[in-house]
Amino acid sequence: MSSPGNEARNAIPSLAPIRVLLAGAGLFGREHLARLVGRSEASVVGVADASRDALERVRSHVRFATLGVDPLRMIDEAAADAIIVATPADSHVEICARALAANLCVLLEKPVAPSANEASRLLAAAQSSRGFVLPGHVLRFSRDHRRLVDIVRSGRIGEVIYINSRRYRDDSHAVRYPDTDPILMTLIHDVDLAQWITGSSFRSVHARRSGGPGFRSMTAISATAATGATCELRTAWTFPGVDAPPDRLEAVGSHGSVELVAGRGVRVYGGGQRADYSADEADDPLRNEQDHFLARVIDRSHSPLLSLPEAIEGLKLADAALQSLREGREARVSA
Repeated sequence: MSSPGNEARNAIPSLAPIRVLLAGAGLFGREHLARLVGRSEASVVGVADASRDALERVRSHVRFATLGVDPLRMIDEAAADAIIVATPADSHVEICARALAANLCVLLEKPVAPSANEASRLLAAAQSSRGFVLPGHVLRFSRDHRRLVDIVRSGRIGEVIYINSRRYRDDSHAVRYPDTDPILMTLIHDVDLAQWITGSSFRSVHARRSGGPGFRSMTAISATAATGATCELRTAWTFPGVDAPPDRLEAVGSHGSVELVAGRGVRVYGGGQRADYSADEADDPLRNEQDHFLARVIDRSHSPLLSLPEAIEGLKLADAALQSLREGREARVSA
């Protein structure tokens, strides 16, 4: 339960900027910071990262913010309204739980936790907090991806029966993320997209990995949604240099299909006709995500676009995919 001290500390002054903390000043944390700096409706009041070098890299951008190496201490001591958590996944639950106990609103980067079981600890914390959690599945805030989902929802391609995706990355990922499985680092995006498009949880999954060594490999998962739709999701961290084929997402329906190729646009085959929509080159999904988060901090009468229970459903599929890799056979997704 919140204390009177917390309530006073978390009160948003009328017309004052939202006081935002940032946990994690690594690559993605700096992407968030670049979009926060200069906002009239938000002010960064604290940044925490275990690396002092990382803090030094952001110091000039947040001259009036408190910098420290301990995000938990920052949460306890700072007068703030919200926090963006962009630290490694194994720290997410502890930081988010502390923030919720302090009645902060939390934008929690993907994956929200290393497993669904660990993430479920946050449900009780969120229920007893005046804050909320927005899982950071940024592609939900991409205009091109939203166009694809809107087309599916319109019924133009009929009932969704198949989803196919690819998300290929350069092989430096295997060096930069030696302790994070590609299922949780990159495929988690496609898991969430499949869940969003089908509007369904999952029943079973069979995961395969080929190549190597380590995560310099291809990972493919074949999942069956509760609706019966089949989802084939792939990621590969095998491409030398920076060039790799563009991300691709396809939904096949009973009467057609819709396909998105990143940077190129959306193509629909439905009703006996083809329609093409150019990519929204001016779109900035991360900024859109921040816009949505800050709007919900100000106005709590509307729920966030994506809920914590939805993110946990996606993690259940990721858990089962990792189990399938370990056991070399199909795995059931927990209810």
